[in-house]
Amino acid sequence: MRIVAVLGALLLAFPGALQAQWTVQPHGWFMSITASKGTIPDRFDPGVGAIANGLDKVDGGLYYIYGLIDGLSVGVGQGFTHLEDNHNGTTVTTTGFGATGIFAMKRIAQGKLGVLSIQPRVDLPLLYNTNDRPVLGPIEAEAELRLLYGTGYGIGSRRGWFSASVGGSPWRHGNDEIRYDATIGLDAGRGWTLMAQTFNVAALPMSGQTGSPYSATKIGASAVYHVSPQLGIVGGYYAGVAGKNSARERTFSLGIWLTHAPHPVAAPQPIK
Repeated sequence: MRIVAVLGALLLAFPGALQAQWTVQPHGWFMSITASKGTIPDRFDPGVGAIANGLDKVDGGLYYIYGLIDGLSVGVGQGFTHLEDNHNGTTVTTTGFGATGIFAMKRIAQGKLGVLSIQPRVDLPLLYNTNDRPVLGPIEAEAELRLLYGTGYGIGSRRGWFSASVGGSPWRHGNDEIRYDATIGLDAGRGWTLMAQTFNVAALPMSGQTGSPYSATKIGASAVYHVSPQLGIVGGYYAGVAGKNSARERTFSLGIWLTHAPHPVAAPQPIK
């Protein structure tokens, strides 16, 4: 199918990408609900390379994480998408659920230098015929193991945080993948938090599986307005800036963050 080659770029928008890498305190939870509108003006076709025919999409995402015990959280991410595939004067559309990810996050180290966690995740396969419609998620069940790092920092009277993650997906349909992301956030005052982010995916060559080798890099900036400690409103813009055999998406996103903290805790502290 001609749009499978852009799957690596679409997966970068998995719900929850805005979150830091700390587990949730016991019996607390965090949930984000987002809506976005994007376009992929240039796309990759295995036969002719980059062409002008593109994809347009409107999608929503739900990310939920719950604290079971100290240092161990579980969660789920769910996407829902309306995708239009415009190709040579014809349009094929798909509307439905995309990737459904189930994951656990376990803290494995914590100290003055920050927090280190590990996160296994399983993505459930789509339940429709992917040969007839644009692909919204994994064709078969997939699994990933990711290492997460987060720490706080200070700039004068302002506090912020930095998080990074790297993961491998050796259990998937098509090429095995390496994914690595980073986010830096800063408390800008008056209830505002500013963030800059980068998302990256690279298919491993010679993995013995089918699919075109590809890579993609997407960067973004977003701002969160904290209406209260329990409610935040977030908006951002994300754009693909580099890649091989993949599409470069342009997306506007708007959402809300909901937080339940049974026992309020201090924000991550800067390294001393």
